Amino acid sequence: MNIIRSALGHYEVIGSPDDADVIVGHSFGTLIGEDSANRAIADFALKAANGRPIVADRMLVEAFPHSDEDVDHVVEGPISNGVGQGVGSWGTLVEAKVFMEREDLKTALMVGQAHHIGRVAMQAKKLGILSVVPANLPNRFDPDSEQHWTRSMGMWLPREIIDSFVLRAQKKL
Repeated sequence: MNIIRSALGHYEVIGSPDDADVIVGHSFGTLIGEDSANRAIADFALKAANGRPIVADRMLVEAFPHSDEDVDHVVEGPISNGVGQGVGSWGTLVEAKVFMEREDLKTALMVGQAHHIGRVAMQAKKLGILSVVPANLPNRFDPDSEQHWTRSMGMWLPREIIDSFVLRAQKKL
């Protein structure tokens, strides 16, 4: 998968959602209201779950209608900041892998924002997580997000490209 195409929202659909036995959700930005990217991601995850467990970071969990009740494992910790500190996608994937091993789950349906999910899938592969990436993921940006890079495509693209070099250097991509 190409990081630039992925950052532009042209991610590769991988596998069939029916083959996944767990949902792994990744937040995007800091908003959780009805029209936020995180609410769209949470709604997508709930519709896809069909009784399968859900693992998600705390920010995304707050966007679910029933918060903690909707999610089986919450990844706690601060969200990513401008200098790469916080849970982030990598931290969520690390905890998801531990949860999957503990529960004997084999394949994760990765759910996130369309411009983010390609990198998430690449990072999951780096960790040895077998992933399914569904079609039609939400592609909303949040103009008022505290994470400025999630406000628009124009702010997302340069950060995602630059961060890909940092993540590669850290062996996280």
